[in-house]
Amino acid sequence: MQITALTDIVEGKLLNTPAISFITQIHTNISKINEGDAFFTSKQSKIEVAIEKGAFSIIVDFEPNIVDDEIAWIKVDNLNKAISNILRYKLLNNNIKYIHTNKIFFKFLNIFKTKEMSHVVSLTNNLSNDFELLNSCENDKLIFGTNLKFLNAIGTNVLTLKHENYDIKNLTSHSLFETSFSHKDKFFDKLKLPTVYIDDLLQQLELFEYKLDMRKLNNFDLFKPIFINKSNQIVNFGQTNKFILANKDIEICDIEINYLKNHYSYGEIEVLNVEKLNNNEIFQNIKNLKFNALYIVGCDIKKIIDILEQNYTTHTLTI
Repeated sequence: MQITALTDIVEGKLLNTPAISFITQIHTNISKINEGDAFFTSKQSKIEVAIEKGAFSIIVDFEPNIVDDEIAWIKVDNLNKAISNILRYKLLNNNIKYIHTNKIFFKFLNIFKTKEMSHVVSLTNNLSNDFELLNSCENDKLIFGTNLKFLNAIGTNVLTLKHENYDIKNLTSHSLFETSFSHKDKFFDKLKLPTVYIDDLLQQLELFEYKLDMRKLNNFDLFKPIFINKSNQIVNFGQTNKFILANKDIEICDIEINYLKNHYSYGEIEVLNVEKLNNNEIFQNIKNLKFNALYIVGCDIKKIIDILEQNYTTHTLTI
């Protein structure tokens, strides 16, 4: 690509008169830079490394220290928009479908996706990572993402998957966390899945014509409880009537808290927001609150497990 064309596409300003007139590839990941490439960065510290690796152009959103006047230096007002512009330019003539999904469907997608599903691309919501993911994207791809603004920035005719309400029969909730049901001619027996997520699962299955490995559902980590005893020690699933759920995402928290309140009327429920609490404060709340079900907003379940294990180990050592 010619430097003049690159400058126009990113809506930038050429800061010097370079000796080179073209670049070969464009990257956001410095480890991928080869001689002749252009490099997007918002950090001066990465520029010298990129030049050492042979970068022919540096694209920045600040006033850089121009240490090599032979290569092209391009300044843009908005680095994210410049990156999106390049992706849109590169993907424009490819036969690609862009699909906007909710977060639950997207989580199922990343669980069920296999190496054989090479036509399926799931975005990460990290612009640098997604640029490298899409940089060499070919025809006949399905690009899934939860960020509608980004999808519209890089593609045209973005399809938004609407939530479907499926005809479900023989629904049996064995517990809050285990469900059996029938749909069409298929029976799903004792899935480790709350009923609130059945429609999202069926939408995934129908899109891929039921050619998915259902054993992978064991990797679905939403609404996964940890059970604890009176000493706040983690025990086996279902061994006590006291459990904790947690999630960082407010949108998912709202879904799960409503589900919990509607389906767990026989237990005492507490909701705790820990976004401004340190680990010790979180543990003290777990220790002092009276609950059968505690839903923690603002961190993932792995962090709660770490806090409980650390405090139990510390308590044991001091006895």
